[in-house]
Amino acid sequence: MRIFTGTIASSGLAVGPVVRIDHGMVGLHRIVSDPHRERALYDAAIVLAKDELMTLQKHAQDQNDADILMFQVALLEDESFTNEIGDYIAAGAGSAAAVERAERIFADRIRNIDDDYLRERSVDVCDACRRVVDILDGRAHMPVQIKTPSILVSDLFYPSDLFALDRSMVLGLVSEKDSVTSHAAIMARSMGIPALCRVGEGTAVAADGHRAVLDAEGATLTVDPTVEQTAAAHRRQAQLAHRRERPDPLVTKPNRTRDGTSFTILGSANSSSPDEVRVAMSNGANGGIGLVRTESMILNGYDEERQLQEYRALVDYARGWPVVVRLCDPGADDGAPWVQTVQTLAARNSLYVTQVRALLRAGLAGPLCAVVPMICGVQGWDDFMQGVEECKTQLRAEGLPFEEDLPFGCMVEVPASALEVGEIISHGASFLYIDLDDLANFIYVQPKNEREEPRKTNMPVVKRLVRDVLDTAAANNTPVTLCSIPLNQLDGMADYMRLGARSFCVENAGIPGLKASLMELDLSGQRGQEA
Repeated sequence: MRIFTGTIASSGLAVGPVVRIDHGMVGLHRIVSDPHRERALYDAAIVLAKDELMTLQKHAQDQNDADILMFQVALLEDESFTNEIGDYIAAGAGSAAAVERAERIFADRIRNIDDDYLRERSVDVCDACRRVVDILDGRAHMPVQIKTPSILVSDLFYPSDLFALDRSMVLGLVSEKDSVTSHAAIMARSMGIPALCRVGEGTAVAADGHRAVLDAEGATLTVDPTVEQTAAAHRRQAQLAHRRERPDPLVTKPNRTRDGTSFTILGSANSSSPDEVRVAMSNGANGGIGLVRTESMILNGYDEERQLQEYRALVDYARGWPVVVRLCDPGADDGAPWVQTVQTLAARNSLYVTQVRALLRAGLAGPLCAVVPMICGVQGWDDFMQGVEECKTQLRAEGLPFEEDLPFGCMVEVPASALEVGEIISHGASFLYIDLDDLANFIYVQPKNEREEPRKTNMPVVKRLVRDVLDTAAANNTPVTLCSIPLNQLDGMADYMRLGARSFCVENAGIPGLKASLMELDLSGQRGQEA
């Protein structure tokens, strides 16, 4: 028996055989030809890889999967990516080695982005490049075959490792390197299966072919458990299954603390998928969808009309509940593989122009708001709002109807916006979102390689800055929502309730736990209590 400890990515319990996803060795038996032949081999491999990705995209089981696959296609078509590889081949390198080098360069750029969602897209770069290298090396890019329901283990899960699987055969996921914001973790939570990440190097090899108990409540993977441990795990599984079959009584209960103070919980979505909206509402979100990311729309090159369709669909899915859309952040994308293209677009301000125009037009369909990221003080807010007015002028000139009073809010994620929040409100911000995770990391300048360590959202300086924002907003009757709350720090939101916070936006998997935690509070005599 061996016990491995990791970080909980998705709660639950699984018992069964372990199957390892092995990405194999690369670079064996390569012979480098002349640069012209190597470039021709590379061009042919790109065509084959894109064909495979497009085929997978057509059979994707949900919109998130389809978006990831289209992202990989966009990467393989990107001019800066292709030029990097072409230059290395021209210098005498083999095509496979050139792709591997480009993978390291572009994946590292993404890993340095100050955005959890975008930073995890580095695995998509590795996935797409591995597909091309497999073709160049003559290796089959075949999905793992599972004959019996199993716990999957790997050093790192690539999206394509999971796309083609029969998900009814997956009991749980265990990764040595993935994080709680990785695609594998998000998929595990959406499937309702247990998952651990950061279990440490060597776990996959040690567990492969053995039976195991995956306890994503106690954050352990027990390989070759005893008879007693297995029996105890089966009993707990039965208890959990019985509990899941019963309707969660908290879902229908009012969102109020023990002393009657009401609060709001908003769901979030990484795309415009109706499934994510539905899950948020069924889990007890009582204020609508508080944060819909739009990166996938931008990275996939959606034009104004396609974005308009997506935003209108979101409003329709929400059935009258408010929807808050987070604009794509061109600053964060500067480290992405399409860096040259994005920088050019950002310089022309066309990223925001297209998004803002589509949102203004979609605002006629129902309650829709937009929150603007990476605003560095009141000057940054003024610059953005000037762009909004220019978009309105364009739409009027073109005779296109739009919502004149679409609410725009400011994402408070850097100290500059927190310190000047009063001025930002007076200059037109309709509401505020405080990004706790980013604000903490900007305050403490936390190195990227430490970002998976316990976050500092509960540190005194963070609380002090959040308290000041809450006080200023309250004095100006401006709504505030706390977002980007690490799942392992949901209990800490009680402190922010005591400081006056009343609205929280959390990943859908965290809604029930956050609601249960806040309902146990008694805020009698606390600052910020409602009348």
